Order: sequence, then C-alpha cells, then structure tokens
Amino acid sequence: MNIPPEKLEGRKLCVVFVKVLDEASGKVQLQCLRGRANVERGRVSVVDEKGFSFMIPGTASNQILPSDGTPLLKDAEFFCLVKLDNAIDLAPRSDIFHIESDDDDCDCGCGHHHHHH
Repeated sequence: MNIPPEKLEGRKLCVVFVKVLDEASGKVQLQCLRGRANVERGRVSVVDEKGFSFMIPGTASNQILPSDGTPLLKDAEFFCLVKLDNAIDLAPRSDIFHIESDDDDCDCGCGHHHHHH
C-alpha cells in the first residue's frame, strides 16, 4: 500500500531500524526513531524532538504503513521498517545509531561503552 507523501506531512511517524544479528536464528535488534514526518520534494524524513533528522531511504518510503497498534510504535500514526547493514551499530538506550567499524575496541568517541556480542 502506497501512502502519498503529502498525507504524511507533520504526522507522528516511527522508523523501526532492524539489524539482523544472526540470519540463521532470525535474531534481530530493533531501535525506534520517533518523530514527525517531514516531506520535501516527495522524500520523507522523520524529525525527532531533539531535531535529529533521518531521511527514509526510497526503498523503505513506499513501505510506510498506518500503525497497527503494536506497543513498540507507541503513539505513532505511521511506521516503516528500515533494514540496517551489519556495519552499522545501534547505540545502546538511544534513538540514534552510530556507524562504527567492525573491530571490537570501539573508538567512535561517543562516550558510551559498546558491548559486542
């Protein structure tokens, strides 16, 4: 189902980042970015209350769906799933993910201790 971008403008949108940790077991890590949809020239981005903005990739923007009431989505009116590459690490207890290298000693400079499992 394709929702026209202009219908999303200013609406509560939840982007669910999905990182596949183990393809075989289907183990995934989820992180939500909640905010309001912002539409510019047909491209949809979500802006959170801290002003962090994330442009939804074209492949995911035609997968934006009305919220189905899943508790994960909280009060979002719409949501979409964005699959992350394994090179992207999700930050613990934060709505912003950090792009880091694959080596175990993290020197991303964010001040958090990252645990690699």
